[in-house]
Amino acid sequence: MEAVTAWGEWQEPVEGPWELPEGWVWAPLEAVALVNPPTAFQGTPDKEELAFVPMAAVSEETGRIALDQRRPAKDVAKGYVRFMEGDVIFAKITPCMENGKVAPVSGLPSQFGAGSTEFHVLRPKSIGQRYLWYWLVSRRFRQQAQRHMSGSAGQLRVPVDYLRRSLMPVPPLPEQRRIVTRIDELFAEIAEGEVALADAHDGLESFRRALLKSAVTGELTANWRAANAVAETGHGLLARINAERAAMSGKARGRRSVNAGPIDKSILPALPAGWTWATIGDLTEFVTSGSRGWKEFYADTGAIFVRAQNINSGKLDLTDAAFVQLPEKAEGLRTLIKRDDVLVTITGANVTVSARVNQDLPEAYVNQHIALLRLLVAETSEFVLLWLQAEGAGKSQLISAAYGAGKPGLNLDNIREVMVALPSPAEATEIIRRVHDALSAYSDTVAVLDAEAADATHLKQSILKAGFEGRLVPQDPDDEPATAMLARLASTQPAAARKSRGRPRKGA
Repeated sequence: MEAVTAWGEWQEPVEGPWELPEGWVWAPLEAVALVNPPTAFQGTPDKEELAFVPMAAVSEETGRIALDQRRPAKDVAKGYVRFMEGDVIFAKITPCMENGKVAPVSGLPSQFGAGSTEFHVLRPKSIGQRYLWYWLVSRRFRQQAQRHMSGSAGQLRVPVDYLRRSLMPVPPLPEQRRIVTRIDELFAEIAEGEVALADAHDGLESFRRALLKSAVTGELTANWRAANAVAETGHGLLARINAERAAMSGKARGRRSVNAGPIDKSILPALPAGWTWATIGDLTEFVTSGSRGWKEFYADTGAIFVRAQNINSGKLDLTDAAFVQLPEKAEGLRTLIKRDDVLVTITGANVTVSARVNQDLPEAYVNQHIALLRLLVAETSEFVLLWLQAEGAGKSQLISAAYGAGKPGLNLDNIREVMVALPSPAEATEIIRRVHDALSAYSDTVAVLDAEAADATHLKQSILKAGFEGRLVPQDPDDEPATAMLARLASTQPAAARKSRGRPRKGA
């Protein structure tokens, strides 16, 4: 297939990555679009408010741009990327490029706009805007561009020279329009399904929240209570926990929790028969957190070091665990994790997220961003976890404490003071059984929905692949070939615009 350089300087035939239909041609991007063209806000008053597009305003893979930000033209005339209606903006920096932050510029309040300097700007000249956008947002092109990024780790960018010289398949102009129309139609159908999937996800999440709330308030097991007598009530369980505390006689490792004493129940909601109020402090041997300064102990092997990212949706996930090699008398050895401990994230983006240790672990410790709760009676740990995950219950108390003032975070007293509605051990066992059964079905359904969403994503990429290989719509022999179109349009460009930048890379 023939390839052309900028604005009609013809080259010898260049082989592209795949064979194209008759009438198509491989061309470098600079032959069909201006790359980072100069854009002066001609005729625009200095005070006119222009759309401003930071990187966060561009959605991943959808082509949507949030155009709600405005800045005066004089403030963005220098120091920012400038573009205009009809352009395509392309994120050049990692990971935004890989994530598909590419969008056609449409719907500007005026002719011009400005945005992050981390965008390349492409101005179509002999190709349709949406055809160009579909090519740039395709994973095939983004994966190719990723291989050509340069710069330091975390600051990798797609070089403008690569973008100019990268080849793209160019069909006749009428076929471009047919391809875009068909892709738009198919993507619209897929979008309807994705909306339905998102609605189903939202419905499942609402179900999960309602399930946990009904579980920890006794609503879920109201029929069970009516049909079953219990040998030990919540009051009896709390008395047994207090006896366990007394029997330990100060032997607990770490900082012991202190019994909060009598609770003013007049300010608390009424509980089902056999339930009672307690605090986390009442139920725990101790509440502690990891020590600072363990960074120097990081190693490839050794004791497991549990970090906030290892606590996920009620489970301890050690697939990305860190390890530490500790000296014999390291401060913080009190945070050695045991089965049935409950862990709560107390700082960072995941503050209030909790998990239970449901297995015997080799030597493992928590870091300073995690609180470790050691229950006096291990059998209460599963219900305590449910309580801490339930909105309208422990979760809401933690959120209120974490976001009450200043930087989000919890201290250990915040956790000790969390009120817990404590059922009988027998009812707690029934609650946990019912919740596990329901959440198992919930997880299975979520997995199905996630698989369908992944299928939709793959389907869109398959559609783009078919479009750019000439298999999506029929060819029309009466269409002007792309080579003739490019030559004709190039002949109308000024001589300066036709200056060659060199031969494109073979197969780029």
